[in-house]
Amino acid sequence: MTAEGNALFQQHEYVAAMARFERATAIYPSHHQAWKGLGHCLLCLGRPGEAARAFDKAIGLRPDSATALWGGALAHADLGHRIVAQNYLKRVLAVQPTWIELALSVPALAAFLQMSARAGELMRVALGAYSARAYRHASDASRSIDVARFADRPEKGLVTYGSLGLSNREWPDGRPRIEVLLATAQDTAAAPWIVANAVFHVMDSGFYPAPGTMVRDLVAVINAGELSQRLPHAYFSVPRRWRLRLPLDEGPPAITLTMVVPVSEAEYQYWKTHGDQALEAKLAGAAVDLADLKRASVL
Repeated sequence: MTAEGNALFQQHEYVAAMARFERATAIYPSHHQAWKGLGHCLLCLGRPGEAARAFDKAIGLRPDSATALWGGALAHADLGHRIVAQNYLKRVLAVQPTWIELALSVPALAAFLQMSARAGELMRVALGAYSARAYRHASDASRSIDVARFADRPEKGLVTYGSLGLSNREWPDGRPRIEVLLATAQDTAAAPWIVANAVFHVMDSGFYPAPGTMVRDLVAVINAGELSQRLPHAYFSVPRRWRLRLPLDEGPPAITLTMVVPVSEAEYQYWKTHGDQALEAKLAGAAVDLADLKRASVL
């Protein structure tokens, strides 16, 4: 019955093949090839949810089946199940390393082979589980950046937003690949946009957001009302508050993190005149919570 299903599948008779595989799974529930064949049929018929369940069953019965893992990666990627899809793809390539070229030719899977996928894994280990959303460039809707949300990080009651994609950018001087973090006590819509806008600025300008640097009007241009007026600029600093060991990966290439802090015009001018160490000392001396987007300027 499974052989008949395979023959029909090769002839692109997906509905008929699916019927054979379904019958085979009903009679032999532990037949991993039948579940795998069913998954491939459902995937070809545009039913990724059912396909994913079939592939999951096949992989549970035969964890090293490269073709089942491949189908599972495709189905879960289509459903937006990034973690599962990435895990299956990693396992596929462990079994069949030469399939990397094939994976790179499939946009849904190629994304999991970018440096940002590695950065995302490292951030999950360091900061815990996260959800993510894509934010589009203000003047070019074809461009987007994913921003992850970590609840109760770096401490209970705070939220961390982190970019997922800036680390794909290579730097000619060999600097570490980098992603941007923001801690906030106010989980507002503006917070992830600050991170996204920081990434777009870096990509557009070639500016490297090293600790101690500043970008004018980065918060101002997102039009976040009073916040954009009170703290219009962005200061980049070492993300000490998360107590992370940096870089996250020694590489090559190394992967590290930077923290973005919205600052006032007066704080910007102080940094411009006295330098980053003086500004950090001033902020620390004022005992302000830099995660408080409602804070007043210390100057």
